[in-house]
Amino acid sequence: MTGMAKAIQSLPPARQEEEISDLYNLITDTVAVMVQMGPESRSLIRDFLEGLDENLTVADVKAALEAEWA
Repeated sequence: MTGMAKAIQSLPPARQEEEISDLYNLITDTVAVMVQMGPESRSLIRDFLEGLDENLTVADVKAALEAEWA
């Protein structure tokens, strides 16, 4: 498990829009990856998903991140 994964697991699960956005930024702001999806990229996505509350829907997460993608 990466250091980032350990840090994410020590946080309470993200539930609200601001928490989801903060988690997304925490994981993605400090990393530069190539466009090709390799093990590093998949690990980052996994770290992000593991930090979310499991009761969220995909729509909840998309809505929370919409501003990040604009």
